[in-house]
Amino acid sequence: MFGRKKVERPKSTLGVVLFEYDKLLNFELKDIIKSISLKKKLSPGRTGKIFNNVSLKLNSFINNISKEKFKTDYRSDKARDLIIDMFNTIMESFKKIKAENFDLQSPALENIYSKFEYVLSQREIIRKKLKDVESDYV
Repeated sequence: MFGRKKVERPKSTLGVVLFEYDKLLNFELKDIIKSISLKKKLSPGRTGKIFNNVSLKLNSFINNISKEKFKTDYRSDKARDLIIDMFNTIMESFKKIKAENFDLQSPALENIYSKFEYVLSQREIIRKKLKDVESDYV
């Protein structure tokens, strides 16, 4: 009766992808993004495995909402493009971090946290767009 509210899985394809992305962000990437913001040293083995796992999931999400597999209206199509851009930005950031051997002190990774801030701001824009479309998950 007084327990936590059960979170219901969304029914729309975009809603499911964002639901899974939010879970991925909150459980797998939360500590890594915090370490990146503080410019702490990342463990290459552990972080590399997480990056590979997250990249595979993001590629799967992109594949699930591709224009060939998921047909939708114009407004949802704009949200889909933003979601795909957000996922590609995350994967590009992962590649840059891997290329620098997870050394966040490297000059090439000077503005890497700004990429993750961009992704978080994109998520808020997508939330507003999906509210306008009356999606089942925002």
